[in-house]
Amino acid sequence: MDSILIVDDEPHVRGVLAAILEKAGNLCRTAESVAQARQILTEQPFDLLLTDLEMPEETGVDLIKYTKQRYPEMAVVIASILDDPVQVKEVIELGIYGYIVKPFTRNLVLITIENALRRHRLELQSQYVNRVLEREVAARTRSLDEQLHFFQTLIDAIPVPIYYKDCQCLYMGCNRAYEKTFGFRRESLIGKTVLDIHPFYAEELHKKDLELLRSGGIQIFENPLRPSDGSLQIAIVHKATFSDSTGALGGLVGVVLDITELKKTEQSLRIAEEKLRSIMDNLHIGVLMLSPGMEILQINKQIREWFPSNGSGKNNNNFIEFIKEQGAGAAFENFSIEDLFIQGQHQEVIASLNSCEKACIFRFHVSPILNESGKITAAVGLVEDVTEKLIMERELNQAQKLESIGQLAAGIAHEINTPVQYVGDNLRFLGDSFQDLNEVCQQYEHLLQVLKNGQSTHDFLPELEAAFDEADIPYLIEEIPKTIKQSMDGIYRVGAIVRAMKEFSHPGSEEKVEVDINHSLENTLTVSSNEWKYVAEVTVDFSKDLPPLLCLPGEMNQVFLNLIVNAAHAIAEVTDEGGKGKGRISVSTHVRNQWIEIRIADTGGGIPESVRHRIFDPFFTTKKVGKGTGQGLAIARNVITNKHQGKLYFETEVGKGTTFIVQLPL
Repeated sequence: MDSILIVDDEPHVRGVLAAILEKAGNLCRTAESVAQARQILTEQPFDLLLTDLEMPEETGVDLIKYTKQRYPEMAVVIASILDDPVQVKEVIELGIYGYIVKPFTRNLVLITIENALRRHRLELQSQYVNRVLEREVAARTRSLDEQLHFFQTLIDAIPVPIYYKDCQCLYMGCNRAYEKTFGFRRESLIGKTVLDIHPFYAEELHKKDLELLRSGGIQIFENPLRPSDGSLQIAIVHKATFSDSTGALGGLVGVVLDITELKKTEQSLRIAEEKLRSIMDNLHIGVLMLSPGMEILQINKQIREWFPSNGSGKNNNNFIEFIKEQGAGAAFENFSIEDLFIQGQHQEVIASLNSCEKACIFRFHVSPILNESGKITAAVGLVEDVTEKLIMERELNQAQKLESIGQLAAGIAHEINTPVQYVGDNLRFLGDSFQDLNEVCQQYEHLLQVLKNGQSTHDFLPELEAAFDEADIPYLIEEIPKTIKQSMDGIYRVGAIVRAMKEFSHPGSEEKVEVDINHSLENTLTVSSNEWKYVAEVTVDFSKDLPPLLCLPGEMNQVFLNLIVNAAHAIAEVTDEGGKGKGRISVSTHVRNQWIEIRIADTGGGIPESVRHRIFDPFFTTKKVGKGTGQGLAIARNVITNKHQGKLYFETEVGKGTTFIVQLPL
């Protein structure tokens, strides 16, 4: 239902128009003058104004102008007599929606008013739609402006030069890094090609632009770069096409990465790698790199010379398979890949491998390699041919053992001389006794002949009795068995010393054998007795249920000798070589939690705290000049810890003594 304001100075015209329009379903109010119409317009809004032109005081034209200014959304229709062309033109220019020429008919009024209202509604709808569209366009424009601003801010924040072009290879924009690098303002780039701004390498760049726009995809290439400072650098250019909102080709975007320093670093790394490879290839030890899967990643020249078949296509690219092919799989049974690559523990194995058609002994020392974050990414193995070294080491150990024997030779000679001396004395006694017994036997033989001949024994008995008394037969009968037993004891003592020396000084086996540790300690005490017998009493507490130990007997004897002699020397220092009484050396063996434990304790002066950390250092000694070389404990520790996977440590108290503890795994 539409509202209509009818303005006419003739009452019957207002009534007729109101009747026609109200009957058609419209709401109508009337006014007889322009002034009254203005008053009514302030009271309520109207959809349409139907007004006469000729009215007293103010005309309908004045009212139309007023409403166009104050109520622009209200439609205007004129009901009047239009016979003046000037007036008609003026009214049409006011933008009226129609006019009714007086006199009028009902249908003319209804048709004109309905058309005006329909047009008015369409215009209002159009205006509304336009306003909505304008708001949407404004919002989209703001959004696009914001996105463009964000995009520009985003690429400006990227420190790498970025640019973008349209399908004609014309610059559409760039970021601040591009401006700074090449010395161009983006405003000066827009609408230009690379030929217009880059004299350096421009033609090639332009060709690549055209090629990319033609074929699409991505371009990545190295290109010389000349920034605004004029220097010549190297860059990697990444370019790709982009599409517009319709999916059509929109242009291309490019990113320029300065890799000058990267190239320099790469060159430096290449030189360093070549130097490292040269160093590795000139080492006389083998070097190999292993992956966590134990694949052989890299080997040096020495490995290739030792094992020329490596890398020849056999199944030896895996380290474990390679070891098995060389016949050393058993030696690597305790090689733990998990401990190496998870726990980060070093692994060391000594094994015999076939090198260049001959068997050699190699030491493998494999260590984990960690990256910057501390993660284990690979392992490096150092391989050393220790064949000659082990031979020399065995010879050196034997020489040191013989040197120890040499140092003990005087004492051993004395130990042998004592029983030999009383055996000699006993033999002389037996010789004299035999002479006396022989004379008595001769008298008895003469007596026997007398008896056989039937002669009288009266004259011969005094002579026999005199010979018996002179030989002192009862004494000889008592002493000769003692002399023989004493001589046998002396010979047994000499034999024991000789056997101990033989067992102690024997070179021994290269392989570990089962050894009675108690017996080894007894031999060592026997051999070294002259070192301790004048300064200390020795007490032993050997476990009777001590199982045989798999070890290197010769080297183990050397350890025991070093510890016992050291104990004797420590006691000698505090007892003034026994002048102040004897000390005590206690030697004991026990089984403790799958370990054989040997304890050698002395009542010497103890080890000063200031030198305890250096006790096992090679060539370090607290003994007087000429008394020790400082090698004994270093050798002992190497034998126990490295060759037998045991432990060697000490407990000491100044003024009371020291106990060295050897623990060997069962």
